[in-house]
Amino acid sequence: MKRSIFIAFLILAAVVGWIGSGQFTNNVVAQDDDTVTKTKTEISYSQDAENKDNKDFTFSVETKVFISSLIDQSIELQGQTIHNKKIDVKSETSGNIDNIEFARGDRVSQNAEMITISLDDRNEKLLSAKKDLERLSKELILNEKNRDNLLRQNVERIELYEIEYASAKQLIDKGLSSKSKLSLASFNLVNAQADREDIKIKFESTLANLEAQISNVKSILKNIKLDIEKTTINAPFDGIISEKMVEETEFISIGTPLFTIIDLDPIKIEGYLSEFDVNKVSVGTKALIEDSNGIKKNGIISFISPSAETSTRTFEITIEADNKDLSYKSGITTKIVIKGSELKAHKIPPSILTLLDDGTVGVKAVDSDNKVTFYPTKTIKDTVDGMWVSGLPEKVNLIVSGQEYISIGEKIN
Repeated sequence: MKRSIFIAFLILAAVVGWIGSGQFTNNVVAQDDDTVTKTKTEISYSQDAENKDNKDFTFSVETKVFISSLIDQSIELQGQTIHNKKIDVKSETSGNIDNIEFARGDRVSQNAEMITISLDDRNEKLLSAKKDLERLSKELILNEKNRDNLLRQNVERIELYEIEYASAKQLIDKGLSSKSKLSLASFNLVNAQADREDIKIKFESTLANLEAQISNVKSILKNIKLDIEKTTINAPFDGIISEKMVEETEFISIGTPLFTIIDLDPIKIEGYLSEFDVNKVSVGTKALIEDSNGIKKNGIISFISPSAETSTRTFEITIEADNKDLSYKSGITTKIVIKGSELKAHKIPPSILTLLDDGTVGVKAVDSDNKVTFYPTKTIKDTVDGMWVSGLPEKVNLIVSGQEYISIGEKIN
């Protein structure tokens, strides 16, 4: 029993002696590749005045030399193809379908004849309207001739009555005629002048009536012609028939859906850019797209949304690419690579980032005078095995372990 107590006292004395020595070493070793320089630096510290009897202690920090590389700032994202145009073609008139010139899936050209609707009595209505227009036009011409003839006769009468009035006045002035003849000549002249105004008013009213009838018939004629044109439905643009909604002999009304046509050239690719990347691109920026089958195409950005999606804070973009071979269909998933400029940056582990009191993010390094310095950094992109940042010298000795124990400006022994 005494021996056990004695051994315990020996162990206790050894532990107290080790603690009393006041020295310890903290070593951190990181895994690095062969191209990175690794240094192990000791930093000495003195404890405060209250512990004067204690000795200094040291610990180690580890540094690496990082060298910048040129990186491609290309942006990769997922997108989906969408058609360039899609229209449900509807009937603009009514009648029975005489003929259908397409089948579902056909590739058609713009203005190609697709459907013919029966004319029924449209040609008879057209002929009747033409005859009405011809009749009214003749009446208009005849009315103008009658007006001109009556006005000419009226002018002749007025000239005659003016002569009679002047003669009667001269005779009265000479005392050779009575005033009654002068009054009669004046009355005839005034009536003739009034007739001229009546003729103008009468024929102007007739003219206005005829012109209104002619305008109405012309409108009817135009509508009949348009209706006849609407009996032939043509393809609005080059495309593919994706849906067929009617059959021959079927009666259709105005607004009846006939077929759906889709235009896939150019093909459009819709994607969403993060708020971090949206200012790196502009309308006209080139992009490479690749579908799930490995087919690649070159395109350009044709649209960038001016506002972000509320839920995702991303910006919609549209890319257009040539698709004359129709190898891209609508609704398939694609990979989008937007080419960016090259930039010098350093690939560092995210764990060495430091945050200053003012919120600045950066890294601590050792300069040529062995002093600890701080470099603010800007994140370029994240990868699986590291983070690319800018803002550092081309070659820099960064502290990768123990940076939390040292302050900016301290000198390393």
